[in-house]
Amino acid sequence: MPSYKRVEVDYRIFKNGYLFSNGIALNKTAFEIWECCREPVDENIIVKKFFEKYSPQSDEDKNMIIEDIRNCLNLLIEGNLIERIDE
Repeated sequence: MPSYKRVEVDYRIFKNGYLFSNGIALNKTAFEIWECCREPVDENIIVKKFFEKYSPQSDEDKNMIIEDIRNCLNLLIEGNLIERIDE
């Protein structure tokens, strides 16, 4: 399974989120996912953290969290805010 590591980019905190020096803006949840990638981390660890935080009650809720995290990771890669590390 691939791991993800964040790219160090300057950012500013705003009322509704974060604006990075490369022009990418993140809401608080996407920023938290970016923060999870300080050190190489695989998707399962991020998912586990969000399951602990949000306590999904159904398989549908779990699947929605997993899909949201995957979408966010892809957007962070496209925005050059994280790198995918294939192991």
